[in-house]
Amino acid sequence: MTWVVVAVFVAAGAVLYLIAGDELLRDHLEGASSTISVAGSTTVLPLAVACAAEFHKGQRDAVVTVAGGGTDAGIEELAAGKIDIAMASRKVGEGEMEGLGASFEEHPIALDGVAIVVSRPIFEAGVDELSRHQVSAIYSGDVSSWKDLGGPDLEIVAVSRSHGSGTGEIFSERVATPGVSIYLDSGADVERYVARSDRAIGYIGLNLAFDEELGVIAYEGVVPSAASVRDGSYPLARTLYMYTLGEADPEEVAFLEFVTGEGGRSIAEDLGFVPISA
Repeated sequence: MTWVVVAVFVAAGAVLYLIAGDELLRDHLEGASSTISVAGSTTVLPLAVACAAEFHKGQRDAVVTVAGGGTDAGIEELAAGKIDIAMASRKVGEGEMEGLGASFEEHPIALDGVAIVVSRPIFEAGVDELSRHQVSAIYSGDVSSWKDLGGPDLEIVAVSRSHGSGTGEIFSERVATPGVSIYLDSGADVERYVARSDRAIGYIGLNLAFDEELGVIAYEGVVPSAASVRDGSYPLARTLYMYTLGEADPEEVAFLEFVTGEGGRSIAEDLGFVPISA
C-alpha cells in the first residue's frame, strides 16, 4: 500500500500535511468521525507525518493532520486549545505551563541528538572535533576564522535556528546563546545551507546529520550516533515529546500509543531517530 504527503501552506509559515494516497486512505479522509490536529517541532515533523500515514491504515475513526511551525508555536497553540497534540524537541517545564495558564500531559516519543555539523571542505581540511568552548567562541564571534581551529584560512559562517525552535533552545542552554546573523526556520534549512557552503557550521537533529555533503563533528570528544545518544554519553542528547492539553481523549491515546508502540518505534529508527524502549 502506498501513500503520499500533500503539503498546503497555511498561516505563519507553517505547513499543513494531509495524509492521502490510495483509495482506502481517500475513503478514510471522507468518512472519519474525528480529526486529531498535531503541530509544532519541525524536528519531530517527519516522524509525526510518517506515523500518521501508517496509523490511518489501521483504523478509520480519526484523521491526523500534522503541521510544523516550531516547538514554541506548537505549545502555544495547544495551550490556546487550537490543536490537540503539540510536538516538542525539548521538555516543557512546569513554570512554562503556568505562564501559559495550561496543564499538559507529557508523552516522550523518541530520543535524538543535536549534531554539530560543518561544510564538507572544512571537515576534510581537518576540523573534525570541537569542544564546547570552541563552539561557544564561534557563535559568540570570538573566533571568526577556521584557521584558528586548525582549518583553512576562511571566515566562519555560523548558522543558527530561528526564535521558537526547541533545537535552538537546547543549543542556547547547553552550548552558547547565538549572536550570529543567519537564522533559519528548520533543521532541513540548516542542513541545506551548510551542505552548500564551503565554510559554514550549524546544528541539526541527528536524523538529518548524515548527509554525505556534511561533516559531523565530534563534540566534547563524542561523535553523535544512535549508540551515544541511547547511552547518554553524547552531551547534546535529548528526548522528543508530544504533549496533550490535560488527559488525552481516546482518539488521541490511540495515535500516541501507535507512535510509542512497535510500529512507531520502527518508523523512528528508519528515519534516523533513536526509539525509546517499550
